[in-house]
Amino acid sequence: MKALYLLLFGLFAFSNLHFAQVSGFAINGLSLGPNVQNTSCDSTLSIGFSAVNPATNTTTYYDLPYVITGNNFSGFQFQAVVNWGDGSTTSTSGGGTSTAGTNISMNPPLNHTYAAAGTYTIITSIYNPANQTYALDSIQYTVGSCTAYFYCMIQVDCNNDGTIDSQINTPVPVTLTNSTNTYTDTLQNNMFMLNNVWAGTYNLSIDPTWLAANNYVIGNIIPSPTIFISGGISTILITLNCASQTTMLCATGQVYCDANDNGVLDNGETPIANAPISINGTVAYSNTSGFYNISYPGTPNSTYVLTMSANWLTQNGYTILNNNGSNVSSIIGIPCNSGVPVSTVNFPLSCGGNVTPTFCYGGFVFCDANANGVMNVGEAPIAGAAVQLFVQPNSTTSVTVYTDSTGYFSYCGPFVGTSNIILAQVSPTWLVYNGFTGSTSYTTLQGFVTAQVQPGMIAVNCGGTTAPCADLWTTVTPWIGYYQNSTAYVKINWGSYGPGIIGNYTLSFTYPAGVSPILSSIQNANYSISGNTITWNLNSAASSFSNYDVIQFSVPGGLINGAQHFFTSSIAPTGATIDCGTYNNNGSLLQILGNSYDPNDKNASTDYMNENYPLGYLDAFTDDALSYTIRFQNTGTAPAQNIYIIDTLSAQLDWSSFTLLEASHPIQVVNLGNGILRFEFNQIWLPDSTSNEPQSHGHLTYRISEHPNNPIMSTIENTAYIYFDWNDPIVTNTTFHQNMWLDQIDEMSGSLSIYPNPAQTQISLGLTEPTQIQIKDLNGKVLFNEQVGLGQTINVQAFESGIYLIEGAQQKGKFIKL
Repeated sequence: MKALYLLLFGLFAFSNLHFAQVSGFAINGLSLGPNVQNTSCDSTLSIGFSAVNPATNTTTYYDLPYVITGNNFSGFQFQAVVNWGDGSTTSTSGGGTSTAGTNISMNPPLNHTYAAAGTYTIITSIYNPANQTYALDSIQYTVGSCTAYFYCMIQVDCNNDGTIDSQINTPVPVTLTNSTNTYTDTLQNNMFMLNNVWAGTYNLSIDPTWLAANNYVIGNIIPSPTIFISGGISTILITLNCASQTTMLCATGQVYCDANDNGVLDNGETPIANAPISINGTVAYSNTSGFYNISYPGTPNSTYVLTMSANWLTQNGYTILNNNGSNVSSIIGIPCNSGVPVSTVNFPLSCGGNVTPTFCYGGFVFCDANANGVMNVGEAPIAGAAVQLFVQPNSTTSVTVYTDSTGYFSYCGPFVGTSNIILAQVSPTWLVYNGFTGSTSYTTLQGFVTAQVQPGMIAVNCGGTTAPCADLWTTVTPWIGYYQNSTAYVKINWGSYGPGIIGNYTLSFTYPAGVSPILSSIQNANYSISGNTITWNLNSAASSFSNYDVIQFSVPGGLINGAQHFFTSSIAPTGATIDCGTYNNNGSLLQILGNSYDPNDKNASTDYMNENYPLGYLDAFTDDALSYTIRFQNTGTAPAQNIYIIDTLSAQLDWSSFTLLEASHPIQVVNLGNGILRFEFNQIWLPDSTSNEPQSHGHLTYRISEHPNNPIMSTIENTAYIYFDWNDPIVTNTTFHQNMWLDQIDEMSGSLSIYPNPAQTQISLGLTEPTQIQIKDLNGKVLFNEQVGLGQTINVQAFESGIYLIEGAQQKGKFIKL
């Protein structure tokens, strides 16, 4: 170190710069400002200085923003020398004014570009020649640590005619390469992720061995096979063509209920529509007469396997009667236009009771001002009311449907039973939340075998002859992943369920510090911004309405990966109309900086979440309410006709408190009993992302309270299963919350950065030097006690799900293991 001082002073001594000989500012310290990372995706590093306090004029960003401290600050001139750790040294000079906390202009600027990725020891020294005071600091800094995420869809156009035949969802090996570096990974669930990628331009390709083995060639890559890596997420669409043949083959057949098991569709037996049949990567569906026709690429006279979806059979309670009950049949490939009869495979099914005509039910929910049980002229319909349908009173299973803007609800389906008489009521929880009371406990509804039903009437006491209230609501939902040096998309949703007309109201949207909205992306220009809050003054003359806006935000670099960023919304009336209930007047979204993009996921929040609140904790002495958002996207190559979601609620939640806050499409909620909910989006026809990306998204948000007697340390976990038509389910991430003493947690909050957090397999720590690290569970048991080096990861895959405390020499932190 003494030799280093002599080197630095020698550089100062031989400088040609001259300064006024005044005592000036006596330097006694040099330290980095807050929230500084010791890694960078970029190969260029910049250093800046401010005096006394961190700079607040941050229009110029520095990777390493230093703060100079000392005595008698009144402006001063100084010299700086930086040893970049790769054999390069830069000397510069700068001057401060009498204003503290501003960026100091340096001539020349302190910028350096590294020729290779790696970890470097950077030594920075400053010197005031007027009074010969100085300070020095060193840091271990890693450059070239980009994490590149790719959302990559691979589709097949076998004959290159512009029509997509199928999509590949199996693992596919991909490669990024340039003149100096090569990175490989395997595509899983349309995603692949590469760590520690050196920033630069690469060429994307698929392993040629895999292409040859599967008889494919690359037809097109959109937007381009040339990709610039600088962190964040990229979306790639790859079209494959078949390498050696483009002949289209055909097969046909019929699907029907074979009641007498004779292999023939007789009078009185029912054809089955929408049965999915697949062959060689192509899927077709039977029509209303039960017939299917399927064309697929292949080699004439070769053998292929025709398959009926086993999931579809199971979900509908069907079994196949021929072919020894097998759902697969081997056929010979026949060209479609050869003049030779194509292969014919019929699927006679044993349908059990499922072919019994399904009954349909319907009715209206309205404000019964004169309490006569009839919807008279001038009485307002109630939109968004949760109507429960039961076979018998107090049944453990039910269906919940939601009224439209006219107050009308309807349901056709098997989950209420086969009786043509059922019971209906407005959900008592929904009534309480919205300040209503029901006029009757149950209403009897008659079922009909067609959708043309005789509507029942469900009356609600909305306050007698006074003007009815209106129910404003708002939620915030994610759109894509959330990364540094990228544009984030956040969706704010709002509206009113009526029955009253809201008139004037305000909507506000608060975003986290450090990000900035892209104002041109805001659709409604009637807004103002104060601090980090966007506010709209709005008006509606409708009794019910629903709106949304996808707002873009610029997320800069230099932030801490794993940081919690909260986006919140609120809505309130400003006129004379009363809001029926305020439980749905606030929305919140937690975005973890650096999260990978999964278009099918689950997000959870509580009413009091903010950047100072520990992630994943609940107050053990508060009966918390949680809001869950389940998001889905059709990433296939054809519209999704029906989507449903199975969600098993934790036993630590009060199932009776469930209430749907909002959904992107018409929804029906089926209570299957034992805390199992089925969210149905029937006939949604959700477009696929390749043909209409903005409309390929959907979501739902519901609110539910925990049990008031949940013990300390109890955990609440939740996972959803998303079914697109009859495909295998997509399993979302698991949300995690634990009841704890928050005072104890605050004491352990610490300053140690941990990423990712929550974690599933491994974590990285923001260390500045090798450190002895202990990981303990909340009972104090030490599970890990080792020296951890810079850039070293810790494997936590064997840890049980829960919350863990990390302690180093001078730092503490916590993380959640999922």
